[in-house]
Amino acid sequence: MINRQILEQIGLTEYESKIYLSLLANGQISAYSLAEKSGLYRQVVYDSLKRLEEKGFVNSTKEGKTKLFKATNPKIILELLKAKTENFQDQIPQLLALDKAAQEPLSVETYKGENILRIATRDIINTLKDSGNKLVQCTAVDEYFLHEKYKVIVNQYERDLIHHNIKEKIIIKEGTKGAFTKGTSKYKKVPEKFFNENPMQIYGDNVQMLVLGNPDYLIIIRNKNVANAYRKQFELMWSIAKI
Repeated sequence: MINRQILEQIGLTEYESKIYLSLLANGQISAYSLAEKSGLYRQVVYDSLKRLEEKGFVNSTKEGKTKLFKATNPKIILELLKAKTENFQDQIPQLLALDKAAQEPLSVETYKGENILRIATRDIINTLKDSGNKLVQCTAVDEYFLHEKYKVIVNQYERDLIHHNIKEKIIIKEGTKGAFTKGTSKYKKVPEKFFNENPMQIYGDNVQMLVLGNPDYLIIIRNKNVANAYRKQFELMWSIAKI
């Protein structure tokens, strides 16, 4: 006796299983005749036949104005299922990579007040000083403004960049100048309309955002995928910016 549940386990509904078995037993047949022989409502038969064709379990031909349906040979069905399994197996590495990416830890830290730049610069130095990728990618406001407001912190940060051989790529807007002049920082400029007024820094698996106001805020997002996404956006802007 045929176990109809086997067909349901490979993706057919109860009605589709009944219709496929009925087609095997009756050979080539019209949907009208199939409904009579199977005892199912005609609309159920029509809908199920359409889905079975899409799944490859049924094929059809026309004789005059009548459309006739025939069950696909079970051996061919087996080959189709094997091919799908092999295709799925080929995708296992990519699927596992996606699963691993979804499990990447994410945290968001928020700071405010006069110490935010000290926190930001120390986090960059501490993250990158022993790292294999000693690069900070930045968008910046007028750096002379920050230099005047946080002069001691900015000078110490530049000394630390030099000491630990950490490099910077910095995008500034046209009409402004970069404040770091000792060789650690490379600047490019973009028109003001494309510029983000809130400084952003990408380093390692982290993204910093400075929101300057009263008070100033610092937001740090710690997540590899988020950092990589912002890094791609930065590199796109860097590629069109001017030296």
